[in-house]
Amino acid sequence: MFGALSVVSIGVGSALAYLTKPSAARAATLETCAGALLIVGLGLLGAALPHLA
Repeated sequence: MFGALSVVSIGVGSALAYLTKPSAARAATLETCAGALLIVGLGLLGAALPHLA
């Protein structure tokens, strides 16, 4: 479960970080949210690794 959630979180964070370029007005907020999603996704992936091995 953590593995699937981490993949989704990393994907959404990456897509959000990629889409911040056209919107200069909200770039700082979107980049902060994207970074938080990426960090959470990597943390969940790290928590899921012992269960996958």
